[in-house]
Parts: sequence; structure tokens; C-alpha cells
Amino acid sequence: MALDDLQQPNIGEPDFAKGASSPGLKMCAILTTIGFAIFWVSALFTVAGVVGGSGMHWSMPVLCVIGLAVGIFGRRRVECR
Repeated sequence: MALDDLQQPNIGEPDFAKGASSPGLKMCAILTTIGFAIFWVSALFTVAGVVGGSGMHWSMPVLCVIGLAVGIFGRRRVECR
């Protein structure tokens, strides 16, 4: 692929101008971001508790699973539309 092919301007109409982006779709995207953020933060604390040998609070693995489920659910809703 030549550099000229990469530098061409965008051709066509964006999705939001066609009406493909809805408030529900935007909320699912936000839900996906929040879900995966909760997953990664709680996974970090869970792994740190297991590897570090210190006590681990019960809420970290629970939040890890809930965050992963919410993130996957939101991502599937965004992809299926």
C-alpha cells in the first residue's frame, strides 16, 4: 500500500450523519468502557493480592467478574447494531 493511498481524504458520509448512531448505542459504548475499566482495575488488585501474599478482599474477584460481564455485554450490543 502506497503512502498516497493512506493520505486520501475520507470519502462518504460518516455513520452519525446517516443516523446509524443512536443514544442507545452511545450508552452501550459508555457501558462497555466502564465495564472493562472496572474489570482491569479489579483484576489488578486481585492479582496483586494473590501474588503479593497479602489479604484480598472478597469484592475484588466479584467486581472483576461483574466488570467483565458488563463489558462483554455492552460490546456485543455495540457490535450487533
